[in-house]
Amino acid sequence: MKKINVGLIGYGYIGKIHNIAYKVIPIIFPQYGNVYRLSAMVSSKTQNLEGTGFDNLVSSIYDLKEENLDMIDICTPNFLHFEQSSFFIKKGSNIYCEKPMTVNSKEGLQILDLIEERKTITQVALIYRFMPAISKARAIIKNNCIGEIINFRGQFFHSSYLNPKRAITWRLKKSMSGGGAIADLGIHLLDALVFLLGYENVDKISAKANTVIKERPSENGEKMEKVDVDDWGLMTLELKNGAVGTAEVSKVSYNPYDVFEIEIYGTNGYVKISDKNPYEPVYSIYNSRNSRDISEIINSDNYTNYLNSIYPNPRMSMGFMVDMHTASLLNMIINVINNKIVNEVTPTFEESMKSHKLLEEAYLSIQ
Repeated sequence: MKKINVGLIGYGYIGKIHNIAYKVIPIIFPQYGNVYRLSAMVSSKTQNLEGTGFDNLVSSIYDLKEENLDMIDICTPNFLHFEQSSFFIKKGSNIYCEKPMTVNSKEGLQILDLIEERKTITQVALIYRFMPAISKARAIIKNNCIGEIINFRGQFFHSSYLNPKRAITWRLKKSMSGGGAIADLGIHLLDALVFLLGYENVDKISAKANTVIKERPSENGEKMEKVDVDDWGLMTLELKNGAVGTAEVSKVSYNPYDVFEIEIYGTNGYVKISDKNPYEPVYSIYNSRNSRDISEIINSDNYTNYLNSIYPNPRMSMGFMVDMHTASLLNMIINVINNKIVNEVTPTFEESMKSHKLLEEAYLSIQ
């Protein structure tokens, strides 16, 4: 089998997380240990390749000499995704891209046109689809175990920008990020809810947002700059059956115990997902079904069984965040190996546009 040549674009925090995944996949999943080669890295900050595992380093995508990169992994700031995805799609590479795929749906639709012309394999790093607790909860909901949905609630809280002295970054500039907490954290929460409840069941979405810290020091610390994106947001989703739920996100909410959480209530029970136990959801059934019935439903779910084959088991865990990135990247590698989307729930560029459009609708409702 020909090895896949992988190119990594960007080597900041998230690029390093992706590289950890590339390094551990051959250890945890030896059957995939010889299927890819870390061929080239593009980074303007990294000075050498020591310890990275990559063969070549350049500072710009336009300096890449290799034309045979089968898979490009884009880990750069949001405003660069459109240019870089377009560049490599035209060169014939398959694209794995950090979320969001672009800063707006106009760019996203242009990318989809390019993909359609070339049959490119794509995936966005909507990694919460690769949390086992979410796949199991989805099986429970899909099989009507909790009945008709009545209400639901999701939250994703960080305190990463709670310190007002933290310098402004590209994430806090709308022209570079496309949005604030709703765009950065909300896309994960929104996609998880859409994945669990079904995009086809969503009727409308609205939102409220706030910029708690309105100015921050510039990157060089010489002046104060205005923050023009939200650092807190609350989205309200209405389903076609009349159910209503919320998705709240924040980059300025300190809570050392709860970060990511979803609760879904139905006419026959509820299910809860938390990053405190990424392997199992908590659920309670009001009537009829017992725990054995639920276990059989979960164990017979095709996607859950597939995810079990690509997600690190608890003894090999590197923390749920790295584990989800590992499963997500391995899913992409499997798709590229097979030259097709192996599992239909893969968050391809086309699939991810569903959540992206809802995100834009949420922002439009604020204006």
